[in-house]
Amino acid sequence: MDKKEYEAVENIKTHTSYNIELLARLIVSGASFLTLREKSIFLRFLLNDGENPLQNEKSFLDRFLSLTITDISLAVKRVFPRAKWSSSETLKKVRIAQKIMSAQQIFQTCYLDSDYPAMLREMRDPPFLLFYRGNLEILNRKCVSVVGTRRAGSSALKAATDFSKEACDEGFCVVSGLAFGIDGASHKGALLSQNPATCAVLPSGIDMITPQSHTKLAAKILERGGLIMSEYLPGTPSVQFRYVQRNRIVASLSPATVVIQAPMGSGAMITASLALDYNREVFFHKQCFSSEALAINQFSELQYKKKNTNTPQAFVDDGAAVIANFEEFKEVLNYGKG
Repeated sequence: MDKKEYEAVENIKTHTSYNIELLARLIVSGASFLTLREKSIFLRFLLNDGENPLQNEKSFLDRFLSLTITDISLAVKRVFPRAKWSSSETLKKVRIAQKIMSAQQIFQTCYLDSDYPAMLREMRDPPFLLFYRGNLEILNRKCVSVVGTRRAGSSALKAATDFSKEACDEGFCVVSGLAFGIDGASHKGALLSQNPATCAVLPSGIDMITPQSHTKLAAKILERGGLIMSEYLPGTPSVQFRYVQRNRIVASLSPATVVIQAPMGSGAMITASLALDYNREVFFHKQCFSSEALAINQFSELQYKKKNTNTPQAFVDDGAAVIANFEEFKEVLNYGKG
C-alpha cells in the first residue's frame, strides 16, 4: 500500500469513527431519563463492545437496535420503572436530526469537549449536548443575560435595547431567549453595536426558530457573528416545560442576569430565581418599578388565585441591586472597560 492509499484508508477510518461518535452522542442526548453522569456512562457503553472500540457503523447500529431499557439499566446501574425506550424510534429521530444538522450547518459540543461553555459546567444539571449555529467563541467574552416580559412597555423595550448596545460596546456578549418583548429588544440592541455579540437560547430544536416571526432576527444574529443555541435535538418542537429548561441555560451562561421588566411569576422571574440558585448576580432595572410595570403587574395578579411572592420587589428587599443603565450595572460589579 503506497502513501496515498494509506492516507485514504485512514481518512475513511477517521470519518467512520466521527460518524459513530456523532450517532452515539445524539442517541445519548435523547435519553432524557438519564442524569449527566449516566449519559457519560451510556456513551462509553455505546462506543465500546466489551473492551474493543466499535469501528464499524453497521456493527454499532446492530448492537444499538438490540438494546432494551434493561440493558441501559444494567449499564448505568439504575432501574427506570417509568422510562419509555425504543431503540428503533430513537434511531429515527437521530437520523432526522443528522439530516437537519447537515443541511443547516448545525454543530454540536458535548460536556466532555474542551469548547463546551465553561459557565454551564457550574450547573447542577448541565446539558450533555449543545447544538449551535454561529460563533461559539463569543461566550468567551464577559457575558450578561438580559431578560424580561413579552408584554413590555415602550420604555422598557428602549431600556433593554440601550443596555444591550452599551454592553456590547464595552465588549460584553448579551445572552437572551429570542422571545417577544425584552428578549427581542435585547438582541436587537446588541446588533446595533459596532462590536456586536449576542447569544439566543431556544426552547426547541435549533432548526425551529421560536417564535417563528423572529426568524429574520435570528438570521441577523448569525450574520453579525452571533450564536444560536439549543440543548434539544434538531426537529424537537417547543412545548411549555422546555421554556423553563431554556431559562436555566440563559441564567447559567452569565455571571449576572439583568431583569428589565417582569411581572410576578413570569418566565423572567423564574430565570432570576435560577440565576440565584447558580450563585449568579441578579439585577433589576428601574423599569421593573415604573407605571408601565405596575399596569403589567395588575394584569398578572388577575392570573393568580393566591399572592405570588416571586416579584422584583421581593428580590430587592432581599438585597438585589436596582440599576438605571449599563454604567450603573458596571459600577456595581466593578467591571473595567473591555
